Amino acid sequence: MINFRLLKISDKYIWMTLLALTVISFLMIFSTTAANRDALYFIKRQAGALLLGLAFMGWAAYMDYRYLKLMAPFLYILMLAFLLMGQFFGVTVFGAQRWLTFGAFSFQPSEIAKLILIITLASYFDINKEKSGILPALILAGIPFLLIFKQPDLGTSLVILAITLGMLIWSKTSPILLTMIFTPFLSLFFSQNIYVWIAYLVILWGLLYFSRVKLFDLIVILGLNLIMGLAFPLVFGLLKVYQRKRLLAFLNPAQDPFGAGYHSLQSMIAIGAGGLFGKGFMHGTQTQLQFIPIQHSDFIFSAIGEEFGLWGALLTLSLLLFLVWRIFTVGEEARDFFGGVLAAGIATLIGFHIFVNVGMTLGLLPVVGIPLPFVSFGGTSLFINLVCIGILQSIAMRRQKLIF
Repeated sequence: MINFRLLKISDKYIWMTLLALTVISFLMIFSTTAANRDALYFIKRQAGALLLGLAFMGWAAYMDYRYLKLMAPFLYILMLAFLLMGQFFGVTVFGAQRWLTFGAFSFQPSEIAKLILIITLASYFDINKEKSGILPALILAGIPFLLIFKQPDLGTSLVILAITLGMLIWSKTSPILLTMIFTPFLSLFFSQNIYVWIAYLVILWGLLYFSRVKLFDLIVILGLNLIMGLAFPLVFGLLKVYQRKRLLAFLNPAQDPFGAGYHSLQSMIAIGAGGLFGKGFMHGTQTQLQFIPIQHSDFIFSAIGEEFGLWGALLTLSLLLFLVWRIFTVGEEARDFFGGVLAAGIATLIGFHIFVNVGMTLGLLPVVGIPLPFVSFGGTSLFINLVCIGILQSIAMRRQKLIF
Protein backbone atom coordinates (compact mmCIF):
# COMPACT_ATOMS: atom_id res chain seq x y z
CA MET A 1 0.00 0.00 0.00
CA ILE A 2 1.22 3.48 -0.88
CA ASN A 3 1.19 5.83 2.09
CA PHE A 4 -0.29 8.92 0.46
CA ARG A 5 0.22 10.97 3.61
CA LEU A 6 3.98 10.48 3.25
CA LEU A 7 3.87 11.00 -0.50
CA LYS A 8 2.01 14.27 -0.05
CA ILE A 9 4.88 15.84 1.90
CA SER A 10 7.65 14.53 -0.37
CA ASP A 11 9.59 17.05 -2.44
CA LYS A 12 7.44 17.43 -5.55
CA TYR A 13 10.02 19.62 -7.30
CA ILE A 14 12.50 16.74 -7.26
CA TRP A 15 9.91 14.41 -8.81
CA MET A 16 9.13 16.89 -11.61
CA THR A 17 12.80 17.61 -12.32
CA LEU A 18 13.56 13.89 -12.43
CA LEU A 19 10.73 13.35 -14.94
CA ALA A 20 12.02 16.14 -17.21
CA LEU A 21 15.59 14.82 -17.12
CA THR A 22 14.37 11.29 -17.92
CA VAL A 23 12.55 12.55 -21.02
CA ILE A 24 15.68 14.41 -22.18
CA SER A 25 17.80 11.33 -21.50
CA PHE A 26 15.72 8.94 -23.60
CA LEU A 27 15.43 11.43 -26.47
CA MET A 28 19.18 11.97 -26.61
CA ILE A 29 20.12 8.31 -26.14
CA PHE A 30 17.85 7.47 -29.08
CA SER A 31 19.31 10.29 -31.18
CA THR A 32 22.93 9.30 -30.51
CA THR A 33 22.38 5.58 -31.15
CA ALA A 34 19.73 5.58 -33.91
CA ALA A 35 22.35 4.77 -36.56
CA ASN A 36 23.07 1.39 -34.92
CA ARG A 37 21.72 -1.82 -36.39
CA ASP A 38 19.24 -2.15 -33.52
CA ALA A 39 18.13 1.43 -32.96
CA LEU A 40 16.28 0.56 -29.74
CA TYR A 41 19.03 -1.57 -28.14
CA PHE A 42 20.33 1.12 -25.80
CA ILE A 43 16.84 2.48 -25.14
CA LYS A 44 15.67 -0.96 -23.99
CA ARG A 45 18.69 -1.39 -21.72
CA GLN A 46 18.22 2.05 -20.19
CA ALA A 47 14.50 1.39 -19.74
CA GLY A 48 15.29 -1.85 -17.89
CA ALA A 49 17.67 -0.02 -15.56
CA LEU A 50 15.05 2.71 -15.09
CA LEU A 51 12.33 0.26 -14.05
CA LEU A 52 14.64 -1.54 -11.63
CA GLY A 53 15.86 1.79 -10.27
CA LEU A 54 12.31 3.09 -9.79
CA ALA A 55 11.40 -0.01 -7.81
CA PHE A 56 14.35 0.42 -5.45
CA MET A 57 13.79 4.18 -5.35
CA GLY A 58 10.25 3.58 -4.06
CA TRP A 59 11.56 1.13 -1.46
CA ALA A 60 14.25 3.59 -0.33
CA ALA A 61 11.73 6.45 -0.12
CA TYR A 62 9.31 4.60 2.17
CA MET A 63 12.04 3.03 4.30
CA ASP A 64 13.05 5.24 7.22
CA TYR A 65 16.47 6.56 6.19
CA ARG A 66 17.70 6.28 9.80
CA TYR A 67 17.94 2.51 9.36
CA LEU A 68 20.83 3.16 6.99
CA LYS A 69 22.94 4.24 9.97
CA LEU A 70 22.56 0.76 11.44
CA MET A 71 23.35 -0.87 8.11
CA ALA A 72 26.46 1.26 7.43
CA PRO A 73 29.13 -1.19 8.77
CA PHE A 74 27.68 -4.10 6.80
CA LEU A 75 27.35 -2.00 3.64
CA TYR A 76 30.95 -0.78 3.95
CA ILE A 77 32.28 -4.34 4.20
CA LEU A 78 30.10 -5.34 1.24
CA MET A 79 31.50 -2.41 -0.77
CA LEU A 80 35.10 -3.45 -0.07
CA ALA A 81 34.26 -7.04 -1.02
CA PHE A 82 32.83 -5.91 -4.37
CA LEU A 83 35.85 -3.69 -5.07
CA LEU A 84 38.28 -6.50 -4.23
CA MET A 85 36.33 -8.91 -6.42
CA GLY A 86 36.64 -6.36 -9.21
CA GLN A 87 40.44 -6.41 -8.77
CA PHE A 88 40.65 -10.18 -9.22
CA PHE A 89 37.58 -11.15 -11.27
CA GLY A 90 36.52 -7.89 -12.94
CA VAL A 91 36.02 -7.53 -16.67
CA THR A 92 38.31 -4.99 -18.34
CA VAL A 93 36.51 -2.30 -20.38
CA PHE A 94 38.38 0.60 -22.05
CA GLY A 95 41.59 -0.31 -20.22
CA ALA A 96 40.07 -0.44 -16.73
CA GLN A 97 39.01 -3.46 -14.71
CA ARG A 98 35.67 -1.99 -13.63
CA TRP A 99 32.87 -4.51 -14.23
CA LEU A 100 31.64 -7.55 -12.33
CA THR A 101 29.54 -10.01 -14.29
CA PHE A 102 27.13 -12.62 -12.89
CA GLY A 103 25.53 -14.41 -15.82
CA ALA A 104 23.58 -11.86 -17.86
CA PHE A 105 23.81 -9.30 -15.07
CA SER A 106 26.77 -6.90 -14.87
CA PHE A 107 27.49 -3.79 -12.81
CA GLN A 108 30.27 -1.42 -11.76
CA PRO A 109 31.26 -1.83 -8.08
CA SER A 110 32.75 1.69 -8.12
CA GLU A 111 29.30 3.19 -8.79
CA ILE A 112 27.83 1.36 -5.80
CA ALA A 113 30.86 2.42 -3.71
CA LYS A 114 29.91 6.10 -4.10
CA LEU A 115 26.54 5.69 -2.37
CA ILE A 116 27.83 3.30 0.30
CA LEU A 117 30.67 5.69 1.14
CA ILE A 118 28.13 8.51 1.58
CA ILE A 119 26.09 6.35 3.98
CA THR A 120 29.22 5.27 5.87
CA LEU A 121 30.61 8.79 6.28
CA ALA A 122 27.18 10.17 7.26
CA SER A 123 26.91 7.49 9.95
CA TYR A 124 30.44 8.23 11.19
CA PHE A 125 29.89 12.01 11.32
CA ASP A 126 26.57 11.55 13.13
CA ILE A 127 28.10 9.29 15.79
CA ASN A 128 31.14 11.58 16.24
CA LYS A 129 29.53 14.98 15.67
CA GLU A 130 30.79 16.23 19.05
CA LYS A 131 34.37 15.28 18.17
CA SER A 132 36.81 16.43 15.49
CA GLY A 133 38.06 13.01 14.38
CA ILE A 134 38.92 13.74 10.77
CA LEU A 135 41.56 11.00 10.41
CA PRO A 136 39.12 8.02 10.70
CA ALA A 137 36.91 9.65 8.06
CA LEU A 138 39.87 9.99 5.71
CA ILE A 139 40.79 6.34 6.30
CA LEU A 140 37.22 5.24 5.57
CA ALA A 141 37.34 7.16 2.27
CA GLY A 142 40.98 6.37 1.51
CA ILE A 143 40.58 2.58 1.28
CA PRO A 144 37.96 2.60 -1.52
CA PHE A 145 39.81 5.52 -3.15
CA LEU A 146 42.99 3.42 -3.50
CA LEU A 147 41.10 0.35 -4.72
CA ILE A 148 39.26 2.38 -7.37
CA PHE A 149 42.38 4.30 -8.40
CA LYS A 150 44.15 0.96 -8.95
CA GLN A 151 41.49 -0.27 -11.45
CA PRO A 152 42.45 2.36 -12.82
CA ASP A 153 39.49 4.74 -12.66
CA LEU A 154 40.71 8.29 -12.20
CA GLY A 155 37.25 9.85 -12.61
CA THR A 156 35.57 7.87 -9.84
CA SER A 157 38.62 8.38 -7.59
CA LEU A 158 38.09 12.14 -7.94
CA VAL A 159 34.40 11.66 -7.10
CA ILE A 160 35.40 9.89 -3.86
CA LEU A 161 37.60 12.88 -2.94
CA ALA A 162 34.81 15.34 -3.76
CA ILE A 163 32.25 13.43 -1.67
CA THR A 164 34.62 13.35 1.29
CA LEU A 165 35.35 17.07 1.02
CA GLY A 166 31.68 18.01 0.68
CA MET A 167 30.63 15.98 3.71
CA LEU A 168 33.55 17.29 5.79
CA ILE A 169 32.48 20.84 5.00
CA TRP A 170 28.84 20.12 5.86
CA SER A 171 29.86 18.51 9.15
CA LYS A 172 31.67 21.77 10.02
CA THR A 173 35.15 20.29 10.16
CA SER A 174 37.98 22.77 10.77
CA PRO A 175 38.62 24.82 7.59
CA ILE A 176 42.36 24.80 8.36
CA LEU A 177 42.40 21.00 8.33
CA LEU A 178 40.45 20.92 5.08
CA THR A 179 42.89 23.37 3.52
CA MET A 180 45.82 21.18 4.63
CA ILE A 181 44.23 18.08 3.13
CA PHE A 182 42.76 19.23 -0.16
CA THR A 183 44.80 22.21 -1.45
CA PRO A 184 47.81 19.96 -2.21
CA PHE A 185 45.68 18.19 -4.83
CA LEU A 186 45.15 21.56 -6.53
CA SER A 187 48.89 22.11 -6.35
CA LEU A 188 49.40 18.75 -8.07
CA PHE A 189 47.04 19.80 -10.87
CA PHE A 190 48.49 23.30 -11.37
CA SER A 191 52.12 22.12 -11.20
CA GLN A 192 51.84 20.90 -14.80
CA ASN A 193 52.60 24.52 -15.71
CA ILE A 194 55.35 26.11 -13.60
CA TYR A 195 54.05 29.66 -14.06
CA VAL A 196 50.47 28.75 -13.18
CA TRP A 197 51.72 26.80 -10.16
CA ILE A 198 53.78 29.72 -8.85
CA ALA A 199 50.80 32.06 -9.29
CA TYR A 200 48.58 29.56 -7.42
CA LEU A 201 51.07 29.37 -4.51
CA VAL A 202 51.27 33.16 -4.29
CA ILE A 203 47.46 33.48 -4.28
CA LEU A 204 47.17 30.72 -1.67
CA TRP A 205 49.76 32.42 0.53
CA GLY A 206 47.93 35.74 0.21
CA LEU A 207 44.57 34.23 1.13
CA LEU A 208 46.05 32.48 4.17
CA TYR A 209 48.06 35.51 5.29
CA PHE A 210 45.14 37.94 5.12
CA SER A 211 42.89 35.37 6.81
CA ARG A 212 45.25 35.64 9.79
CA VAL A 213 46.08 31.95 9.81
CA LYS A 214 48.65 30.98 12.43
CA LEU A 215 52.23 30.99 11.17
CA PHE A 216 52.72 27.27 11.90
CA ASP A 217 49.56 26.31 9.97
CA LEU A 218 50.57 28.58 7.07
CA ILE A 219 54.02 26.93 6.85
CA VAL A 220 52.51 23.43 6.98
CA ILE A 221 49.93 24.18 4.26
CA LEU A 222 52.45 25.79 1.90
CA GLY A 223 54.94 23.00 2.63
CA LEU A 224 52.41 20.32 1.71
CA ASN A 225 51.57 22.17 -1.50
CA LEU A 226 55.24 22.43 -2.42
CA ILE A 227 55.84 18.73 -1.74
CA MET A 228 52.81 17.67 -3.77
CA GLY A 229 53.71 19.94 -6.67
CA LEU A 230 57.31 18.74 -6.76
CA ALA A 231 56.08 15.14 -6.61
CA PHE A 232 54.05 15.56 -9.82
CA PRO A 233 56.46 13.53 -12.00
CA LEU A 234 56.17 10.61 -9.57
CA VAL A 235 52.36 10.78 -9.42
CA PHE A 236 52.17 11.25 -13.19
CA GLY A 237 54.24 8.10 -13.60
CA LEU A 238 51.67 6.09 -11.61
CA LEU A 239 48.97 6.87 -14.17
CA LYS A 240 48.22 4.56 -17.07
CA VAL A 241 49.42 5.62 -20.53
CA TYR A 242 45.91 6.57 -21.73
CA GLN A 243 45.36 8.68 -18.60
CA ARG A 244 48.60 10.59 -19.23
CA LYS A 245 47.56 11.20 -22.83
CA ARG A 246 44.19 12.56 -21.67
CA LEU A 247 45.85 15.02 -19.29
CA LEU A 248 48.30 16.16 -21.98
CA ALA A 249 45.45 16.42 -24.50
CA PHE A 250 43.56 18.63 -22.04
CA LEU A 251 46.47 21.07 -22.00
CA ASN A 252 46.68 21.02 -25.82
CA PRO A 253 43.96 19.01 -27.67
CA ALA A 254 45.41 19.99 -31.06
CA GLN A 255 48.63 18.18 -30.17
CA ASP A 256 46.95 14.84 -30.95
CA PRO A 257 43.70 15.68 -32.82
CA PHE A 258 43.09 12.10 -33.97
CA GLY A 259 44.14 10.43 -30.71
CA ALA A 260 43.82 11.56 -27.10
CA GLY A 261 42.53 15.02 -28.08
CA TYR A 262 39.91 13.69 -30.50
CA HIS A 263 36.98 13.53 -28.08
CA SER A 264 37.48 17.05 -26.73
CA LEU A 265 37.89 18.63 -30.16
CA GLN A 266 34.87 16.88 -31.70
CA SER A 267 32.75 17.68 -28.64
CA MET A 268 33.59 21.39 -28.85
CA ILE A 269 32.89 21.38 -32.59
CA ALA A 270 29.48 19.78 -31.99
CA ILE A 271 28.46 22.24 -29.27
CA GLY A 272 29.69 25.21 -31.29
CA ALA A 273 27.84 24.02 -34.41
CA GLY A 274 24.55 23.98 -32.48
CA GLY A 275 24.48 27.76 -32.19
CA LEU A 276 21.61 29.37 -30.34
CA PHE A 277 18.72 27.07 -31.25
CA GLY A 278 20.48 23.94 -32.52
CA LYS A 279 20.21 21.94 -35.73
CA GLY A 280 17.10 20.08 -34.63
CA PHE A 281 16.40 16.68 -33.11
CA MET A 282 18.34 13.97 -34.97
CA HIS A 283 19.79 16.54 -37.38
CA GLY A 284 23.17 17.12 -35.74
CA THR A 285 25.93 16.19 -38.17
CA GLN A 286 28.56 15.39 -35.55
CA THR A 287 26.03 13.31 -33.64
CA GLN A 288 24.30 11.46 -36.49
CA LEU A 289 27.54 10.75 -38.34
CA GLN A 290 29.02 9.47 -35.06
CA PHE A 291 32.12 11.64 -35.06
CA ILE A 292 32.19 11.34 -31.24
CA PRO A 293 32.61 7.71 -30.08
CA ILE A 294 30.24 6.49 -27.34
CA GLN A 295 28.47 9.84 -27.36
CA HIS A 296 25.39 8.39 -25.67
CA SER A 297 27.42 8.03 -22.47
CA ASP A 298 30.00 10.56 -21.26
CA PHE A 299 29.57 13.05 -24.13
CA ILE A 300 25.78 13.20 -24.36
CA PHE A 301 25.83 16.89 -23.38
CA SER A 302 27.58 17.68 -26.68
CA ALA A 303 24.67 16.07 -28.54
CA ILE A 304 22.22 18.25 -26.60
CA GLY A 305 24.25 21.34 -27.49
CA GLU A 306 24.41 20.46 -31.18
CA GLU A 307 20.78 19.44 -31.72
CA PHE A 308 19.04 21.85 -29.31
CA GLY A 309 21.59 24.64 -29.19
CA LEU A 310 22.47 26.97 -26.36
CA TRP A 311 18.89 27.08 -25.08
CA GLY A 312 18.64 23.29 -24.88
CA ALA A 313 21.99 23.02 -23.13
CA LEU A 314 21.05 25.77 -20.65
CA LEU A 315 17.68 24.12 -19.97
CA THR A 316 19.32 20.78 -19.22
CA LEU A 317 21.99 22.39 -17.06
CA SER A 318 19.37 24.46 -15.22
CA LEU A 319 17.34 21.35 -14.42
CA LEU A 320 20.42 19.58 -13.05
CA LEU A 321 21.52 22.55 -10.92
CA PHE A 322 17.95 23.03 -9.68
CA LEU A 323 17.96 19.39 -8.60
CA VAL A 324 21.20 19.90 -6.64
CA TRP A 325 19.71 22.99 -4.97
CA ARG A 326 16.59 21.07 -3.93
CA ILE A 327 18.76 18.28 -2.50
CA PHE A 328 20.67 20.79 -0.35
CA THR A 329 17.31 22.27 0.72
CA VAL A 330 16.13 18.85 1.87
CA GLY A 331 19.39 18.50 3.81
CA GLU A 332 18.90 21.86 5.53
CA GLU A 333 15.36 20.93 6.55
CA ALA A 334 16.21 17.39 7.73
CA ARG A 335 15.01 16.41 11.20
CA ASP A 336 18.43 15.25 12.34
CA PHE A 337 22.14 15.69 11.64
CA PHE A 338 22.39 12.29 9.94
CA GLY A 339 19.75 13.21 7.37
CA GLY A 340 21.41 16.54 6.67
CA VAL A 341 24.90 15.18 6.08
CA LEU A 342 23.47 12.27 4.06
CA ALA A 343 21.72 14.74 1.73
CA ALA A 344 24.90 16.84 1.51
CA GLY A 345 26.86 13.80 0.35
CA ILE A 346 24.31 13.01 -2.36
CA ALA A 347 24.23 16.65 -3.49
CA THR A 348 28.02 16.66 -3.73
CA LEU A 349 27.99 13.42 -5.71
CA ILE A 350 25.50 14.70 -8.29
CA GLY A 351 26.92 18.23 -8.37
CA PHE A 352 30.50 17.05 -8.95
CA HIS A 353 29.35 14.77 -11.76
CA ILE A 354 27.61 17.71 -13.45
CA PHE A 355 30.63 20.00 -13.03
CA VAL A 356 33.16 17.52 -14.43
CA ASN A 357 30.99 16.13 -17.24
CA VAL A 358 29.96 19.51 -18.62
CA GLY A 359 33.52 20.80 -18.13
CA MET A 360 35.10 18.00 -20.14
CA THR A 361 32.54 18.25 -22.98
CA LEU A 362 33.36 21.97 -23.25
CA GLY A 363 37.10 21.25 -23.19
CA LEU A 364 37.54 23.01 -19.85
CA LEU A 365 38.53 19.86 -17.94
CA PRO A 366 40.39 16.64 -18.82
CA VAL A 367 38.40 13.67 -20.12
CA VAL A 368 37.99 11.38 -17.10
CA GLY A 369 34.92 9.33 -18.00
CA ILE A 370 32.25 10.72 -15.67
CA PRO A 371 28.61 10.49 -16.89
CA LEU A 372 25.98 13.24 -16.72
CA PRO A 373 23.53 12.26 -13.94
CA PHE A 374 20.11 11.01 -15.09
CA VAL A 375 20.94 11.89 -18.72
CA SER A 376 23.88 9.74 -19.87
CA PHE A 377 23.40 6.10 -20.78
CA GLY A 378 24.53 3.73 -18.03
CA GLY A 379 22.49 1.23 -16.09
CA THR A 380 24.48 1.12 -12.84
CA SER A 381 24.84 4.90 -12.69
CA LEU A 382 21.13 5.47 -13.29
CA PHE A 383 20.18 2.83 -10.73
CA ILE A 384 22.39 4.34 -8.01
CA ASN A 385 21.19 7.87 -8.76
CA LEU A 386 17.55 6.77 -8.47
CA VAL A 387 18.25 5.06 -5.15
CA CYS A 388 19.85 8.34 -4.01
CA ILE A 389 16.64 10.17 -4.94
CA GLY A 390 14.65 7.60 -2.96
CA ILE A 391 16.81 8.22 0.13
CA LEU A 392 16.38 11.97 -0.31
CA GLN A 393 12.62 11.63 -0.48
CA SER A 394 12.76 9.50 2.66
CA ILE A 395 14.50 12.43 4.37
CA ALA A 396 12.02 14.90 2.88
CA MET A 397 8.96 12.90 3.93
CA ARG A 398 10.19 12.77 7.50
CA ARG A 399 11.05 16.46 7.86
CA GLN A 400 7.93 16.93 9.96
CA LYS A 401 5.64 14.75 12.06
CA LEU A 402 2.54 13.56 10.26
CA ILE A 403 -0.74 15.08 11.41
CA PHE A 404 -3.60 12.63 11.22
